[in-house]
Amino acid sequence: MRIVLLVIVLVLAPTAAFFLWAWGVKIKQERKLAGTLPEWQDMPLTWLAIAGLVFTIIGFIVMFFTQNQGYGGLFAP
Repeated sequence: MRIVLLVIVLVLAPTAAFFLWAWGVKIKQERKLAGTLPEWQDMPLTWLAIAGLVFTIIGFIVMFFTQNQGYGGLFAP
């Protein structure tokens, strides 16, 4: 039963994310056509790069504190 639920979640999560993204794009296009789109939303690649950098740094910090580097991570057994 657990495997079935895991497969369903792994299929439904990206599908739900896609529909949320498509809904957001539709709203953004409507605002852009109406001229009410804030200026900061007009540069999505910049925000994507900033978010990627932040999550990369967070990932390295988590790996440092949880992985065993031979001499032991801070919280590694």
